[in-house]
Amino acid sequence: MSPEERHRRAIATGLAPYLDSRQVPEAVALWQRDYAHRPRFSLQGYVSHISRLFEVGGRRHDLHLSLVQAMTLPDRELLPDPLGDEDGAHRAHPCTEAFQLLMRALWAQLDAGQAGQVRLDQLTDLRRPGVDPALRDTLEYWLNHADGDLAPLDQDQLRRLLNRAYVLLCERFGPVHSDRLLKLAVDRVRGQRPGLEAALHALL
Repeated sequence: MSPEERHRRAIATGLAPYLDSRQVPEAVALWQRDYAHRPRFSLQGYVSHISRLFEVGGRRHDLHLSLVQAMTLPDRELLPDPLGDEDGAHRAHPCTEAFQLLMRALWAQLDAGQAGQVRLDQLTDLRRPGVDPALRDTLEYWLNHADGDLAPLDQDQLRRLLNRAYVLLCERFGPVHSDRLLKLAVDRVRGQRPGLEAALHALL
């Protein structure tokens, strides 16, 4: 068993008392995508992210303690690797998935130069005062590797990010053209992924 797999199993074991069976793979996928490859794994930052994403902030201390304890358990006491099933383990949180599909549908309507400039606008916007550093890191990584999956973010963060993306589009293309771009993007995602209708409604 690789060290990375053991970490995933330990994290799943520590999270299991606090998240349901659907949320645990999402939470471990978040670690895999956004924390595993950092120079140092920040457990406090991860717990904060999980607490916001799954609305378990009231049990944050207990969750953190559970994860610390799980890291010291022998292998035989760890749960199976929740990312062992590659077909289903990396599915994004619905609102996160809806957001990233919307962004891709917006960029797809532009030529390569315009799409690159829009992503650059979004990257620059993340440097404005008040943007949470963890959120900035997550979005910067994804915007620079936009063919990969965006780490799960909570609904309020995604709604604000979509609003900022629309503002940036308006500044570059004007409100009429931006409204058209957004409407076509929404229609495309609805057509491709009807199961995300509730997530789209939550973001728009």
